[in-house]
Amino acid sequence: MNIRSFVSDDLKGIYEIEHSAFDVGPYNIDEIIEMVFSKDAFTLVATDSDEYIGYVTAVPLNEYEVDIESIAVIPKYQGRHLGDSLLDSIEEIIKKKGYKKSVLEVREKNYVAINFYLKHGYVKSEFLKNYYCIPYKGSKNAFRMVKSL
Repeated sequence: MNIRSFVSDDLKGIYEIEHSAFDVGPYNIDEIIEMVFSKDAFTLVATDSDEYIGYVTAVPLNEYEVDIESIAVIPKYQGRHLGDSLLDSIEEIIKKKGYKKSVLEVREKNYVAINFYLKHGYVKSEFLKNYYCIPYKGSKNAFRMVKSL
């Protein structure tokens, strides 16, 4: 298993990860392109041999904060701590670049993801009513979660 910086040839792999990992509301290819090529974005991909198995993208919001736009692991690698490694790796990059806070949004009823972020030191900072266009388990709501780095 290898975690490395994104290169443009990884776009199709990220798209496949996104659509394998998320049943509801995965990013389409245009959204992925906008996200990974946005100014100063940090994107890491995880591979196992030639298979794309996970990725994470973070985009600066201002000189102090970075938004974790997406983190995803394909189902057969979930529960193997790859998400931990991806999040730890991107946070290390964020800290080295001088940012002080990591921010993310998570679906209100995505209890697995919420617990994952709580385990990593994130706290719920805001409730976002109707944040998502597509409902998940009957809700479009989200939590904003933050972590001081």
